[in-house]
Amino acid sequence: MNIPATSKRLVLSLYRELLRYGAQLQYTDQEYFLNRIRREFRQSASLTDPKEIEFCYKRGRALLDRARVV
Repeated sequence: MNIPATSKRLVLSLYRELLRYGAQLQYTDQEYFLNRIRREFRQSASLTDPKEIEFCYKRGRALLDRARVV
């Protein structure tokens, strides 16, 4: 994954997807989940190392991929 040019768009897209997913949760505390997502993204906003950014992105993507039932 190449971070620089598309990273901001990808990360924002992931953020929106996670918030949408959190709003649909039925068996989990939605407020806790949404607050945790917001907190994680705020803490990661200052990251500059591409490897760290990629790691956090993949972690968020994995959460969505595992949780989705097709």
